[in-house]
Formats: sequence, C-alpha cells, structure tokens
Amino acid sequence: MAASWQPHDAIDGVKLWTRSNSDGLLSVKAQCQVVTRLSAFVTLMNDVAAMRKLIAYSDGVFVLARPSATTTIVKSRFNLPWPARNRDSVTRSVWQQGPGYQLSLTLTDVGAQYPLTPGYLRMQHVQGQWLLTPLGGGLTQIEYQGTASPGGWLPTWLVNRMSVRATAITLNNICQALKNRRYQDSQYSFVKEPPATRTSSERR
Repeated sequence: MAASWQPHDAIDGVKLWTRSNSDGLLSVKAQCQVVTRLSAFVTLMNDVAAMRKLIAYSDGVFVLARPSATTTIVKSRFNLPWPARNRDSVTRSVWQQGPGYQLSLTLTDVGAQYPLTPGYLRMQHVQGQWLLTPLGGGLTQIEYQGTASPGGWLPTWLVNRMSVRATAITLNNICQALKNRRYQDSQYSFVKEPPATRTSSERR
C-alpha cells in the first residue's frame, strides 16, 4: 500500500507534497493556479526551446518521435550540480481529456528502447503526470506528480532534495510562462476548452 502524501513547505508559491517509496526515494506532487486556456499548456509543452529554459537543471529537450497527435517521445537531458553526473531520460507523453474538461499528460519511461547518450547516465523508472483542472472563470489548477530513479549512485537525501526543489522551480516557471499571451490563442482537436476560455471560433 502506497504511503500517504505529506505536506511540504511551499516554494515560490508552489504547494508541495511528498511521499516515500520502498526504495527511500520520494514521489513529489506540486500544484499552482493560473488563468489560462488548456490549449496554451499544450502549446507550451510543445515549445521545446522554451521548456529548456523552464525545466530545472535542463540541458535540452528533444522530440524523438510523434506517433500521433496526442503522443510524443521526448528525450530530456539534465545538467546536474556537483557531485551528481549529468542524466537523461526518454519518456512517452500521452494527452487525454476526461470529464469536466480535465486534461492530463501522462509520462512513462521508454528509456530502455533507446540508445544511451554519451556523457549522460540514463534515469530509470521515470513516471509522471500533469493534470489540469478548470476551476471556473478561466482559472486552472495545474498539478504535477512524479518519481524517478536517478540511475547510477547518488545519496538518497541528495536525490530527494533536488527532486523537490526542481519540481517546484519547474512548475513555478511554467505557471509564469503561461501568462504570455502568445500561447493563449492555440487550439487542438483533442482539447475541449471550458466555456469561459473558448475563442470566438470555438464558440461557433
């Protein structure tokens, strides 16, 4: 049975929770709220140049394949502070929309299917999910929860500390970036917007 989520001190206005896994590593959950259209979040996630600047410790985000409109294979590289060596991961990202306009992006580890990157240790057991929940009036709650094994050896306390801080920094950066109006006019066939955030063309 999974341990329960325990509240963690907020960082930069981002609410945080952690829970311990059997290997001693923490899963991290984080939330923020921002006025945004759901499609703006999709556009931001597809903007790999921007994401490199927004993801904590990022050393590059690379799209390896797009099997469908809702599925992407992404390699993420991380330039970690000493004494950690640089890491990378390869994940499959899948978009789904459920009741109440709730939009999710689920990440699963597919690193074993791709060659290793020289100079980088491959992270393992990477799992994550972004969940966008409209709260009314255009306000959206953005939640991320995830876990990963760093690959190689690092002290558990150091991995956990970096995971919590990196999650908070990344989510805060994303919520701030979504305020940029250039993301707000995008539309996707697999995303239905709540009435309060629909563009004039979507209301027809």
